[in-house]
Amino acid sequence: MKHTIKFACATLACLAGASAQAGGISDVGVNAYWGSDSHNLGDVIGGSVYDIQGATITRAGTVLTIAIATSFAGHAGVESTQARNGIGYGDVFLADTWNPYGTDSHHEKDNASNGTLWDYGFSLDNRWSNTGGTFKLYQLNGATNAANIKNSESFMSCALGSACYYRNGQATAVNTASKTVKDTGLTGTWSVTADKALTFTINLASSELLNYSSFAMHWGETCQNDVIEGVTTVVPAPGSAALLAIGLGGLLVARRRRRA
Repeated sequence: MKHTIKFACATLACLAGASAQAGGISDVGVNAYWGSDSHNLGDVIGGSVYDIQGATITRAGTVLTIAIATSFAGHAGVESTQARNGIGYGDVFLADTWNPYGTDSHHEKDNASNGTLWDYGFSLDNRWSNTGGTFKLYQLNGATNAANIKNSESFMSCALGSACYYRNGQATAVNTASKTVKDTGLTGTWSVTADKALTFTINLASSELLNYSSFAMHWGETCQNDVIEGVTTVVPAPGSAALLAIGLGGLLVARRRRRA
């Protein structure tokens, strides 16, 4: 019987490993997303400290992990004269499809009013922490992004163009006070790592995000001086019924071998 249990556990472990899927979104090169209102400064406004290189989205079973490689990791709180509390980390926005405005490679006219309608957002507990913390998963139910989010203008205190520039009009944070925004009850953790990355991890449990075959994502600093946006394919995780069926199948096969 011990051998049977070990066989079943091994079967389930193999399945769990096989269900891990990852995809990447790049913010480097000719197809990197810029978004609108870069004020003719291109991909990055305000120097290399704001640069974003890319993101990796991984789902292993029910656990979703998003790692964003950015030079801004560890620099929250800078430019305190230009923004209340300084520049911080924006929230992560997700959808199952990506519909940016415009056909040019950088989507230079795309913003929150004409681009992808985001379905979910990670609302950070303290976006000015340089060690990490927790976040809540919110479902965004408004007919437009304007009903669900806050743009960078909500965080900047300098007059646009007067000694400071920022990318206005981009989705920056979940508007948790909006009636169209719903707390799913799910929480996750985020961290700032030594290799210049922000890592967000959440167990999706019964969330419909488990059914997504692709993830569109948007993230930037609260000034949105650099923005990463794009879509990647991530195969849906097997349901619990499938796991159970395969596990029971393993038990039956092992038992028959014992009898033989």
